[in-house]
Amino acid sequence: MIAVTQPRRVAATSLATRVAAEKNVTVGGLIGYSVRFDEACCAETKIKYVSDGMLVRELLSDPLLSRYSVIVLDEAHERTLRTDFLIANLKTIQAKRNTASDPKGKGKSPASELNPIKIIVMSATLDAERFSRFYNNARILYIKGRQHPVQTFHTAVSQTDYVDSALRTFFQIHIDKPPGDVLIFLPGQEDIESIEKSIKMYAKRLPEERMHVLICPMYASLPPSQQARIFSSTPPNTRKCILATNIAETSITIPGIKYVIDTGKCKEKRYLSKDTGGGFDTLLTRDITKSSAMQRAGRAGREGPGFCFRLYTEEAFGNMAVSSEPEIRRCSLTQSVLQLQCLGQDLEAVEFMDPPDIHSVISALKTLWVLGALDNAKTLTTLGRQMASFPVEPYLARIILASTTYGCPSEIIDIVSLLSSSSKLFLDISDRRDSITEARSKFKHPSGDHLTMLNALRSYQEIAANESKGSRKEWCRQHFVNERTFMEALKIRDQLRLTCQRVGLDWRASKKDMEEPVLRCFTAGLVQQSALLQPDGSYKQLMGGAVVKIHPGSTLCDKKVPAIIFDELVYTSQIYARGVSAVPRSFFSSVTPTMSNGS
Repeated sequence: MIAVTQPRRVAATSLATRVAAEKNVTVGGLIGYSVRFDEACCAETKIKYVSDGMLVRELLSDPLLSRYSVIVLDEAHERTLRTDFLIANLKTIQAKRNTASDPKGKGKSPASELNPIKIIVMSATLDAERFSRFYNNARILYIKGRQHPVQTFHTAVSQTDYVDSALRTFFQIHIDKPPGDVLIFLPGQEDIESIEKSIKMYAKRLPEERMHVLICPMYASLPPSQQARIFSSTPPNTRKCILATNIAETSITIPGIKYVIDTGKCKEKRYLSKDTGGGFDTLLTRDITKSSAMQRAGRAGREGPGFCFRLYTEEAFGNMAVSSEPEIRRCSLTQSVLQLQCLGQDLEAVEFMDPPDIHSVISALKTLWVLGALDNAKTLTTLGRQMASFPVEPYLARIILASTTYGCPSEIIDIVSLLSSSSKLFLDISDRRDSITEARSKFKHPSGDHLTMLNALRSYQEIAANESKGSRKEWCRQHFVNERTFMEALKIRDQLRLTCQRVGLDWRASKKDMEEPVLRCFTAGLVQQSALLQPDGSYKQLMGGAVVKIHPGSTLCDKKVPAIIFDELVYTSQIYARGVSAVPRSFFSSVTPTMSNGS
């Protein structure tokens, strides 16, 4: 079988659909795909498009990836954490599987009896020489694509408001330029929703004889059915305007694109680790790299000559970094360390193209020790191996496993499924928080956000069982909840229940409305993500010492409780805890590990 990895799930699914159509077959047969919580393949599948994370998961059960004869690492220039993980492991796998025959011709060594494997590292903007050296001077092939010429324009001066500048540029194209669809690159969902409203408002004011505007958003948390709209044919007398994050930079070809508007911005996640283990994520808007700028411009030249309007100066382009910093240098390594431990590898000893920051490695090891995945000798525990079986972050897997002790896996899996969804359940609109609080009062649980989420899911399931699709949507709108989160969570729940069965756990046990067992389970997984109330009314982390505030969107934002646990810390102007529940301080004593010296 041939595996083709993609850093994003939408690229894997759309490529499988495109190739299946060209082969005139249905997806799931000869051509298939496998992404997190979604799969369409069978025993007859010969080409499988996979997210890089799914291939990493396959490594855990098949360390030599023996079912594949060819693995294509596409978009390798993005250097995602999981792609770097594969790049390192595939070098070792190839050495084991491609061992040469005995030089005297007296037969093969045991290792060479394995099916040989070919590795193809691929990208349009790749530092090919560096990858070649890493793979022992592998052969480099330069393949000329069918790229049409793209005329690029830069602004004369820097733009302070990139959203307003993108809006103005779009209407200049729409009014003055010939037909052709427009792709606008924006940093995040908030910017997309903002400019979408503005374009709709101004488009209504255009004369009747002008082309209509069809707006199609494109971002990671959008449901696949809505993402698929960008690939549909544009109706007559209409200009399609696609508002996308960097998810549309690579891999996918969107038909009809003639104009690209590049704001030059993207969102970058960076994990700030702490010596005590744990840390917090920052999600900040930053300038893109030259590699990204070239990829974005290339979207306009896939089907014919195109135009790229860069909302930054030529000097700014010249000052951009060539490529982005690899994720292994800026993201949490907890899950990767756990996966390597399952493969019998030590992260410090693995040959990566770029070694991870030592502080991030230490932080990951401490986190896994606190969760019980590693013992004092840094050896993988039985609990740790069970945690690795679940397709969720280690702390969520620990919460699920704790639920079997406290007899509430049914409730825990429901909540973890919601937390694992790609979009937030509760819509947080800052200028409507009073209305939102009133609308959600029926869900609100005194302990905080986790059991409030469970109440919301139960209410939604009651509505879904008795009402029409339209009534469900209206109910979600009235209560400011995201229906696609519910729908995705129900699919994730099926996967987690199946995983429980595979590891011999009964997910059906329930404690109904008892809150203590559920909160004890969450404390087991979130012991590092906890804080205690201080005399001055602030909260200070139990491990780490940072002063944190409860996010304004939390049900506990106006409460003072002795101790809290939280899903994540997000740094904006301050450090905010999101996904917060109140727990007794005594809960921590039952989950905090001890060193061999008793401390």
